[in-house]
Amino acid sequence: MTRTRLFAAASLGVLLGVLVALGYVTPAAAHGADAPAAVDYVVRVESVSVPGVTVRAVEGGARLELRSTTDRTVVVLGLQGEPFLRVDRDGVAENRRSPTWSASRSLTGRAARSSATGSSATGGGDPAWRRVSAQRTVRWHDERARELPARAWSVPLEVDGTTPGIVRGTIVRAAPPRTGWWWAGAVIAAVVIGVVGSVAGGAAAPRSRWALAAVAAVAGSVVVAWIVAGAGLATSPAEHLGTQLLARLWPLLTGVGVLAAAVLQALRRPAADIVTAIAGACLAVMTGFADAAVFSNGSLAGPGWSRWAVAAALGGGLGLLIGGGLRWYRTPHSDSTPHSDSTPHGDK
Repeated sequence: MTRTRLFAAASLGVLLGVLVALGYVTPAAAHGADAPAAVDYVVRVESVSVPGVTVRAVEGGARLELRSTTDRTVVVLGLQGEPFLRVDRDGVAENRRSPTWSASRSLTGRAARSSATGSSATGGGDPAWRRVSAQRTVRWHDERARELPARAWSVPLEVDGTTPGIVRGTIVRAAPPRTGWWWAGAVIAAVVIGVVGSVAGGAAAPRSRWALAAVAAVAGSVVVAWIVAGAGLATSPAEHLGTQLLARLWPLLTGVGVLAAAVLQALRRPAADIVTAIAGACLAVMTGFADAAVFSNGSLAGPGWSRWAVAAALGGGLGLLIGGGLRWYRTPHSDSTPHSDSTPHGDK
């Protein structure tokens, strides 16, 4: 097989792998993992009428978090006025017969449809309470406090079964970042990395290899750290860090794969260049393009440095794809010319 055909086959393999990965990604079961990387609105909590109870918007407004420091029983009422969540001295309980519970299982409600099918989540009858945490903090998706247009919102509460309470807030449009600058920076970085990393022969070849290794190490480390930090921000008493990381498994493995490519480059393994190109393509798609909303929307669900992380994934990933792919294509391979007596002129 000629090198051109090998390169075409490898490119096709990368494309198919990316398409399969994208097709495999479904709405995550963990609540925090289905929040978009950024949105164009900000959810504000203005007041909570119950002493000892605090409420805030978390994960870029994807969920509300209620924390109780009182011994009183606080019940969050659902979309139909039914008991939805209960927080008391024993912890948090969910009413599995509440239609709001079904809708709150994911950001869009899709993840709950199959589990709610055939269930008694109709809101009628006595509440079916199920304890989910021994702590007095709970997070949930609430469509009353989500998405534009800008407006005031409220969530009713009930204290000790008789006293009404209420959470009031507003939704306002978030100021967008400088979108063009972020995209331009990522593209320029990709081109520079690709040009520097594509040298396959001569005295500059070792420096090119080490440049690819350094970029892969930095981009992979930044992405892994960003995913872990985002998972940490999304944890709750009912959903621990391991659950959130598992829900982000594919982007996390992509970051780890780029780190592995950096090691292969440092060790000068024969397959290092093509592995680097494939890992870079996956990083650019799975984390760069997939989370590019951070470049255009002002409210971040993850840490404050999310835009830098996505820019590193996009620019670094595309740069590794270009540099690693061209370097692999330009490097002589002994199996392509088995009867040649010439000596390969790759990096030493």
